[in-house]
Amino acid sequence: MNFDLTEEQALLKASVERFCAARYGGDLEKRRSYRAHPAGFDRAGWSALADLGLTALPFGEADGGLGGGPVELIAVAEPLGQALAVEPFAECLVPGGALVAMAGTVAQREALLPAIIAGDCLPALAITEAAGRYNLAHVETRARRTADGWVLSGSKAAVWQGLAADLLLVSARVEGDMRDAMGIALFAVLADAAQLDRRPWRAVDGQVAIELSLRDVLVPESARLGAAGALRCLETAVQQAWLAAAAEMLGIANLLFDATLAYVKTRSQFGKTLGSFQVVQHRLTDCYVALEQARSMLYRAALAADADRARAIAGSKLFISDAARQVAHEAVQFHGGMGVTDELLVGHGLKRIQFLSRLWGDPDCAAALWAKAA
Repeated sequence: MNFDLTEEQALLKASVERFCAARYGGDLEKRRSYRAHPAGFDRAGWSALADLGLTALPFGEADGGLGGGPVELIAVAEPLGQALAVEPFAECLVPGGALVAMAGTVAQREALLPAIIAGDCLPALAITEAAGRYNLAHVETRARRTADGWVLSGSKAAVWQGLAADLLLVSARVEGDMRDAMGIALFAVLADAAQLDRRPWRAVDGQVAIELSLRDVLVPESARLGAAGALRCLETAVQQAWLAAAAEMLGIANLLFDATLAYVKTRSQFGKTLGSFQVVQHRLTDCYVALEQARSMLYRAALAADADRARAIAGSKLFISDAARQVAHEAVQFHGGMGVTDELLVGHGLKRIQFLSRLWGDPDCAAALWAKAA
């Protein structure tokens, strides 16, 4: 199978690499300063991505987007990972935009997508609850219809980039028991809505997530995205996020591998460089093989037929999560105690990989979905 990018895809990837070089340039101090913002990242970087047209990539041309597919998604996410970029492409734009595009009516897409594409509106998914773990069908938050619209009551856990978000995409139950797949609806809620509480906390990768409480939040009838098939839309949006997360993990793992390879060539121990020891060479060879296999799994998922796409993405999320963590752990071991700190890029990369490997589903969850789809 040919994994070479087309000319347009290569140009797209190159434009992301130029953005990363200008905004980060391998300078950890810049990354720390962006993460130090109260919301967890600098919106100026998001605006810069929008100016390049990258926030329009996942959307269809009919919605004002560029109509990018899975390979284009990888072409953006992988270099963002290799730069340790903090812009929330995988956790916000990809799944949030997919939800609005899939579940929204024409009027809703026309109202919401232009601002998302322009970079003026950042969507965040409020779809997980404390007792549900990674089960998207576990929804205790309730929505009841009134004469003025809908009233939402409940709580959501781990809303990634929730403090920076302008729009919260909330799953709520309109009927049935708490794990009834047919009774779920999706609502677009403005982040500054009355009776909505956001309690921020720092995630392992430094972003600011929130715990969300909805205390009889009143939203208009138009806030409900579509009418049916909400769970299916949720699952598809998360699959898109998994693919982007897998590509970002691959980019980070390549960065850590290159940094570690350079380090063992110069770090001396017992009168020799670390890289001259055969056991070190064997362990780094294992990392290289894991990265090459991970790349194959990633593009297999991107190029899979529609009928096999969900299973292929689950398999790639599982394999790449394990491969990226293997590389990150070896990088820490070879760098010593400094490897787990924020003094070196190794520590930053490890923490981001740990987050992405568990984004709406850990490797065990991905394995279960892969087996179920077999």
